[in-house]
Amino acid sequence: MTSQPQKLYSVEFVSLIFILFFGFCNMSVFYSFYSYLEHLGISAEWRGIIVGLEPMTAFFLRPAVGVFIHAGNAMGFLRFSMILLAMILCAYTVTVSLPGLILLRICHGAAFVTLVSAGVALLVHFIPREKSAQGFGVMSLASLIPYAVAPMLTEIALRHFRSEALIYALVSILAIPGIVLIIVVGPRVRNMLVKMDQGYLQRPAIGQLWQNIRQLPVILILTMNLLIFFTYATVFYFIKSFLVAQGMGQDVGIFFAISMGVMIVIRTGFGRVMDSGNKLRTLGAMALFLAAVCALLSWVDSLLKLSLAAVCYGMAMGGILPLLNSIMFEVSSRQFQGINSNLMLFMMDAGFFLCPVIMGTILAYGGSFMLLFLICSATTLALLALLVGLSRWQSVHAVLDAKG
Repeated sequence: MTSQPQKLYSVEFVSLIFILFFGFCNMSVFYSFYSYLEHLGISAEWRGIIVGLEPMTAFFLRPAVGVFIHAGNAMGFLRFSMILLAMILCAYTVTVSLPGLILLRICHGAAFVTLVSAGVALLVHFIPREKSAQGFGVMSLASLIPYAVAPMLTEIALRHFRSEALIYALVSILAIPGIVLIIVVGPRVRNMLVKMDQGYLQRPAIGQLWQNIRQLPVILILTMNLLIFFTYATVFYFIKSFLVAQGMGQDVGIFFAISMGVMIVIRTGFGRVMDSGNKLRTLGAMALFLAAVCALLSWVDSLLKLSLAAVCYGMAMGGILPLLNSIMFEVSSRQFQGINSNLMLFMMDAGFFLCPVIMGTILAYGGSFMLLFLICSATTLALLALLVGLSRWQSVHAVLDAKG
């Protein structure tokens, strides 16, 4: 049986990254879906619900899908979900009724969460343990790049096609290279997986799953991921409203372009540095830095300060998220690396699900944007307390291993 892979940029790893990239391309054009629903004449009280149905479906399905899909069956789910995703995108051109859109969004969320969960279940088996920060940094590019580029390209395309639904259908073409890659690289992936311990290719028993989830480091890291994505979602959902209140609403694109660009640079250029150092200490330093950035966000009142905040925010988030995934990867047994990585995505779903509810309620009852950003700073500082617990567990575990 094979041990962990020795090199990161294998044909299988790169191909799976591109498959996920094409999947995220199909999702990144939905940034303007709310306004599209308005054009369709969908009532205001239903628009937010319909927009939220896709991530809500992902939130509720992710735990079940992440457990059911494993390396042994993931390739089939990857192929099925990519085809289904393309069909759903085309269906937007003919679905204009409220019941139809509700059903379509639920199917959309189910197809997408299956695609990503299957891709992650396979990818973790091609990441060398000593290069895990680099591996997860590169994985994140599959989503970062489409979301950084798609809005601009879509706006250009809308000048010619005048219909968001037609854009959705046209983007489904990008599923074709994804499907081709699945067909071409599928045999190579299966051949590599056959050489692994067959226990990795089967769904773990319920007792094993429960034992895995109950482990202290798993609980701590999942909670840290929830806190970070709660902060990330707060900035994502509310930075535009804050800037509008500051008279800088037109500059929100600059904030996202700079922060996304810095994240990409950090994850591509500094992954090796993060792998070579003490990951817990690096994570702690970056969490402190992020807490300071969040606390100072409410002081942004000029383009210069906004640009500086975007750079600092991108630096912090660019390092924290790959480090958290890398640490989870390292504390997980080989059999549960895919499952735990998908549980990290579930925490991401939870953050994006809980944030608008909690923070929106605070604003509705008279809270300020400064309060929102200070809450983000506090949640990031709470991560440090969990990090201390993880560090102590790691120290005790190291001593026990040394004693045999």
